[in-house]
Amino acid sequence: MDARTIALSSIRQAVEAIDAVGSGNSRFMASRAIHINVLVRNVPGFEAKLMKTAYNDIGAEVAISHAAYHEEEGSITDMIVMGTVYQHREVRRILMQNAAVQSWLKEIELVTEPAEEIPE
Repeated sequence: MDARTIALSSIRQAVEAIDAVGSGNSRFMASRAIHINVLVRNVPGFEAKLMKTAYNDIGAEVAISHAAYHEEEGSITDMIVMGTVYQHREVRRILMQNAAVQSWLKEIELVTEPAEEIPE
């Protein structure tokens, strides 16, 4: 028996690895194999808490300040958004109609979508 970790740094690399084991649907699964952490600065607390809730609901995570989490009035926080490419896309789909977080989601998208061709 042989078990070990493998590093997959791009969707292209994940597709190749999944194809190598003979699985179908590698393109779909690849977006779940690439995990990206994004630092977002100076987010109003209400918006940060809204995004944290959406990410948590799909099994991802967002670190925000204590003040933002407890919805203290006027709070501003940095966030670390942690999820797979699939989870980042899913949160954008879920929150796409919410004008309050559109600019933040766009900023996250600019970081996560280049995962297609991240250099190895």
